[in-house]
Amino acid sequence: MKIENLRLPGKEEFDFREYRYINIQSINGKITKDNFVNMVASANKPLIPQNGGVLSENFIIITPDGRHFYGLSYSKDLIGWRQQIEKGVSVLNLNMGEIKNGEYFSIINGENYKLEDCQFERYNFYDEAGNLISLNTPLEKERIL
Repeated sequence: MKIENLRLPGKEEFDFREYRYINIQSINGKITKDNFVNMVASANKPLIPQNGGVLSENFIIITPDGRHFYGLSYSKDLIGWRQQIEKGVSVLNLNMGEIKNGEYFSIINGENYKLEDCQFERYNFYDEAGNLISLNTPLEKERIL
């Protein structure tokens, strides 16, 4: 049961799901990879989306300057969830990025990086032996690009 290649969440566009990556560096470590989705999604009140949901992609894009952006995705009410996530990021004073044209990682502050210049990790996945790997684990670019 060997996994040959992995899909980079957000590299392909879909009508039913959008992907964003959040830089969760925070004061006092209150935001972690285990709670960032809930923290960002619930930071803005009242909740904007009418249906659908948001979840962690358990995937990390690391920019050439070493910033870690943790992936999430949302479905159904894409416009509502997009607004909810953007407002949550703003309330929490975080940075956010997304993959553009399947080739670039674009951060909301205007920075752009070629995906080939970034590093990638994943976490909370099962290895070939069926063991849960919760630690951030580097990926070979050849497996995902």
